Amino acid sequence: MLGFQNYEDLLTIVAWMYYMDEYTQQEIAEELGITRTKVSRLLSAAKERGIVQIRIAQSLPEYYVVEKELKRRFKLKIAVVAPEDRDLLGLFGAESLLRFISEHKPSKVGLGWSTTVSSMAPYLNKKSMQVSHKCCVYDLTGSFVGQRNPYSISWMLAEAVCAQYVPLAVPVLVENPSIKQEPSIKKALKEASEVDIAFVGMGCMGQESTLLKTKLVSEEMLRELEKQNCVGEVLMRFFDEQGRPVQTPLDDRIVSIDWNAIQRIPIFVVMAAGREKVLPLKAALKGGWVSGLITSLSTAKSLLD
Repeated sequence: MLGFQNYEDLLTIVAWMYYMDEYTQQEIAEELGITRTKVSRLLSAAKERGIVQIRIAQSLPEYYVVEKELKRRFKLKIAVVAPEDRDLLGLFGAESLLRFISEHKPSKVGLGWSTTVSSMAPYLNKKSMQVSHKCCVYDLTGSFVGQRNPYSISWMLAEAVCAQYVPLAVPVLVENPSIKQEPSIKKALKEASEVDIAFVGMGCMGQESTLLKTKLVSEEMLRELEKQNCVGEVLMRFFDEQGRPVQTPLDDRIVSIDWNAIQRIPIFVVMAAGREKVLPLKAALKGGWVSGLITSLSTAKSLLD
């Protein structure tokens, strides 16, 4: 080892070689006749003593800071913040879902239908990802609204990742609750309740409600639900401002996984944005059953307010 007048000199020389002359730690070790491990320790010591002071001229992007704070504040496993554009929300949602499938290899993926979840459709259409494991995609609610459902894209995800699609080919709201006891429906609901990850939308009350727009729920029924302190719904299951489930007259007629299943799903991701979604999102996050959120920057900032 070369001789140094003091320890400070050694720290300064190592720091200069690494940060200014762009030597690798291995090259510094060989040059000074010390181990690579000691070089690493010297660099850490140089930072601790203030010999090395790192300054980043650019601030962190706002969306990244907000994502980190959402995760910390609400104990989320997934937080994605998109610009104020529904198409980009769909793009970010599709990329997040496909990345999760690729990295974590879930065997069961569930999707709920909603206008926001369906915004992923163009980006799933453009993707083709052969999964290296057995994977099934499930409808989490009945997939018919009238004769068809333009918001249901479970089949599209299954095609995009070459997975098996398990449909719930019945109306989401039935006249005769006994239909849920039919073997095929009962089996599909049971399997859907055991998914590893779910991507769903979130409904609000009032005139902006998708349930109202699709005529699944009348204005009179919506007013009744509001009198029961409902502030939002997920998979047609309603909840109050604390995120607690609310029993409603519709429950028996709904073809959807129930609250017990929703609360057991390991990764339950909500895709929602807009002023009308802030109140139900705040309530759901309070309830503690949301573990992932994909939203816009303005909505995210309102949630953190």
